[in-house]
Amino acid sequence: MNKNNNCVIKVSKDDKTILEYIKSETNASYSKIISILLKKFNSCDTDEKNKINDEISKNKFYTSDENKIIKLKLTENEVNILKEISKNTGFSSITKQAKFLLLNSIKNEKLFTNIEIDEFIKTRTEINAIGKNIYQLLKILRSGNSVKINENNLIKLWIILEIKLIYCLINLVL
Repeated sequence: MNKNNNCVIKVSKDDKTILEYIKSETNASYSKIISILLKKFNSCDTDEKNKINDEISKNKFYTSDENKIIKLKLTENEVNILKEISKNTGFSSITKQAKFLLLNSIKNEKLFTNIEIDEFIKTRTEINAIGKNIYQLLKILRSGNSVKINENNLIKLWIILEIKLIYCLINLVL
């Protein structure tokens, strides 16, 4: 029994249109259409295969503007720096890290790493908890019941709140 292998094949828009037309006319899947074309190629004589191979080597079939490949030459030191930065920011490869840094340098809106977004969520959660505590204190004070409030703890709470807010604002600016 043949084992199926998945792969992604990139084709030009024109070739995709042709494939879609064949699919609609034959009710065959893309896999079936490609399989038949491959078998047809395999059954060609050597001269015909050579003609097809020459055409393949002369032409670029996939010319999409969706993705462009940019190649950079980096020193070993620069690669190591990118590896270190990608470890700290949570990117799985230096390519993704380099793309992130490039996009952040040319876009007006800052992009955030997953680690930064997680930090924003944690900070927001902590600020919400502090807000709930303050609301509970105000609720008790408004009820008219006498409550002893330790001023030192209240001052520490405000300092922590200010530090969290400053940290959050610094992350937004950077």
